[in-house]
Amino acid sequence: MDNNIERTGLIERVIGIILDVLPILCAFIIVALAGKAYSEGYGLFVQKGMDDIGSAHSEMVTLTEEDASSAMKVGGILEDLDLISSRYAFAIKAKLSGYDDAILPGTYVLSSDMTMEEMLEKLSVDPQAAPSGEEDDEETPADSDSGTKEENRDVWGRG
Repeated sequence: MDNNIERTGLIERVIGIILDVLPILCAFIIVALAGKAYSEGYGLFVQKGMDDIGSAHSEMVTLTEEDASSAMKVGGILEDLDLISSRYAFAIKAKLSGYDDAILPGTYVLSSDMTMEEMLEKLSVDPQAAPSGEEDDEETPADSDSGTKEENRDVWGRG
């Protein structure tokens, strides 16, 4: 009988410890997930490139038909090349700004100081369409760093 009483006491102590630790563990998980959610939301709605202009790097990105069919796949490629911080934010940004079905296959040069909106604009223009440079003049404001970017865009990317 004493063994049963000792076992019951031990089980009660273990359950008590678990019940004491469980709320603390849940709080840590909630804080970690909230931080991740904030980071994703910040990257989605703030018009900012991953790197500053002086420390940015450029990459040549080639998208196949299969890659271009999914903003999530394109985001994964860009994330792997350290051009963006989150493929999920990129896919959501593409959906919200209407570029999710507009991404075209081809080879593009993208920079880590470009915003996701600028990348989406560039990825939605056929790189083969302007061999004479006619469309290059139209893309210059979005691609240049001369400060002509629209600063007052709403959360959907419209100015």
